[in-house]
Amino acid sequence: MHRQTPKAHCLQEYMNMGSTQAKPCCRCPSDKEIWRSEADLDFCEETLLTLARLYFESFARPESTCWINSLMLAQAHFGPDAGPVIGVRLLNALQAMRFARHSIFSFNSVECPTCSAVLTEHERRLMAVIKATRTGQSGKAQTELMMLCEGADITNPMIAFCDLAAALAEEESQWQGDAHETALF
Repeated sequence: MHRQTPKAHCLQEYMNMGSTQAKPCCRCPSDKEIWRSEADLDFCEETLLTLARLYFESFARPESTCWINSLMLAQAHFGPDAGPVIGVRLLNALQAMRFARHSIFSFNSVECPTCSAVLTEHERRLMAVIKATRTGQSGKAQTELMMLCEGADITNPMIAFCDLAAALAEEESQWQGDAHETALF
């Protein structure tokens, strides 16, 4: 289980930022979509989904500063050392996937509380790739990535997602080492 200390508060604050200005919508999952609460994401994966959505918003609206918000949130959640590394590795993985795809990537905005509670089919598959690479399930990650990349070569995206998983594992092992060290004193 991933820590839910002040970092959990940072993510929750970020998720609520636009909610006072955004009007509630009537968004419900379609056949291939699921509620975020049904996605079985741990706190790290919840954060990565939000970071990815911010990057996607920057891709869709290049004039926005959402990519900066993504990096700031990564630093707030993963710390000043690991945060920027994880934020950039996620961006590299998303870019590798985007370059392999032929069609658009469907995502939901973080600004609408109702929309952000739904995972599109593409987001669901993206999170399955991240979860599978984090847990060493290479076959599952490759299958989901092939679907996301629409049958294109997945070599570069797979390398990029494995690099992301390595950075996440390093951050988690550092945190576990810190927790063990703290318990000793």
